[in-house]
Amino acid sequence: MDTPLRVLLVEDSELDARLILRELKRGGYGPSHERVHTPEGMADILARQAYDVVLCDHSMPRFDSLSALRILKERGLDLPFILVSGSIGETIVAEVMRAGAHDYVLKSDLRRLVPAIERALRDLDERRERRRAEIALKESEERFALAVQGSRDGLWDWNLVTGGAYYSERFKDILGCRDGALRDSIESFLSLIHEEDRDHVASALRGHLERRDPYDVEFRRRTDAGELRWLCSRGQALWDDEGRATRMAGSLSDITARKQAEATLLDKLDIIERQQEAIRELSTPIIEVWDGVITMPVFGAVDEHRAEQMMDVLLHAVVRTRCRSAIIDLTGADVIDHRTGDHVMRLVRAVELLGARGIVVGIRAEVAQTIVSLGVDLSRITTLANLRDALVHCMGSAAPPSPRR
Repeated sequence: MDTPLRVLLVEDSELDARLILRELKRGGYGPSHERVHTPEGMADILARQAYDVVLCDHSMPRFDSLSALRILKERGLDLPFILVSGSIGETIVAEVMRAGAHDYVLKSDLRRLVPAIERALRDLDERRERRRAEIALKESEERFALAVQGSRDGLWDWNLVTGGAYYSERFKDILGCRDGALRDSIESFLSLIHEEDRDHVASALRGHLERRDPYDVEFRRRTDAGELRWLCSRGQALWDDEGRATRMAGSLSDITARKQAEATLLDKLDIIERQQEAIRELSTPIIEVWDGVITMPVFGAVDEHRAEQMMDVLLHAVVRTRCRSAIIDLTGADVIDHRTGDHVMRLVRAVELLGARGIVVGIRAEVAQTIVSLGVDLSRITTLANLRDALVHCMGSAAPPSPRR
């Protein structure tokens, strides 16, 4: 059963919106959505309805992603905000990310969209968890002691004035260190982190204490038993009236299983991607039927997406083989629409721009009837009955071969 997802699409292109929704469905979501492309539309819909995620184009005629982020902040909404746009500069991407966007996905690579949403939703859950931890830190010592006993995570508490530190027993278990290996200091904890990650964790701590950046960091630890673990440390500091951090407390989680699952998933995605590439190659095969002549047989329905794939495959083949003629065989094609007919004409012209001849063969009666009824003009391209006629045509007009040296 598809996972429900309430999506606010800040997008002025209906076609791009459909592609985004299709990708969400492919990723296992059952999205309900509203599409807006003006500041007024976004403000109105947010006042009336709650959403799980905002997917926003960068630049629209009356709106942009930075303005959309400001609207969210003005309403105090903590929603995953993902930039889904065409190719834009790194400077703009960095500016939008600094303004509060959680991720950036190219419209030309929507395969990253579902993982980005899942990651943003997990981050939202973690932010809410951190807020609960911040509230817990304000409670009494008794309630803190109960939290230590009942927590599945390891808890820590640092006195930044004296340099002393408290680590729960669960913290030490997760860290996987021997008795006495972890002393009551911040420096002792940092010394047990994997050497390649130690500077990263120290930098995250400084960023939190000096600039109040969120402290939420993942790192590795080689336990005393030799096991490599992935850990996640989160925390929150307290500052005095002069802005000096005086105390910091937080939690330590073992995320090794999650990291292993992510690695396995990436391996599977890589396999799937290779399989999809093989399927694409099989769906648009290129056959060299004679010296200097290639053909691309087309089977099944031919829609606009398929036609674009044909363009990419055939043009690469023309360049690679340096052929004189390229035959598009539509004998096995079932359905062809007006846009696809236009695309076939553009395909032939593109082949000719590369110095080869484009020939279309095998247009069946029902396909021809569709082309005529749609008013598609194929008069400027060479069309023949079948592949045999096309080969005879190519051989009859071929220049004599150059003498070999």
